[in-house]
Amino acid sequence: MPQTPLVVRLDDLETYSPPLHSGTVNRRLVEASLGAGFEVVHGTIAPGGAGHRHQHQSEWQVILLLEGEGRLQLGDGEPETIAAGTVVRIPPRTPHLFEVTGSTAAKVLVIYAPPLGADGFVAA
Repeated sequence: MPQTPLVVRLDDLETYSPPLHSGTVNRRLVEASLGAGFEVVHGTIAPGGAGHRHQHQSEWQVILLLEGEGRLQLGDGEPETIAAGTVVRIPPRTPHLFEVTGSTAAKVLVIYAPPLGADGFVAA
């Protein structure tokens, strides 16, 4: 059984700002050390903040936009506006960016499978 508590409050989890992101505060809900084979993150991105153009070498990323709105670009595709309730599925090695365009913070639930490795964020 993992040493990590299994029941916690979101606000009690340690925060971090991921590489190649601005105005972003993340909390790991399920981290690699739990041995689940995936990672789950809750993120808050301030108005004007962004996940700048990057990619993940070996991880799928699934994003559920819980609150807010923003501009998303996948690969060389056209940027599109997304809002709460949007699910984004990003295969490994797919460049992507997300910028908060609204006046309120965006909140996201992010799943990585497998958990992010040492090459988790690569500028694209």
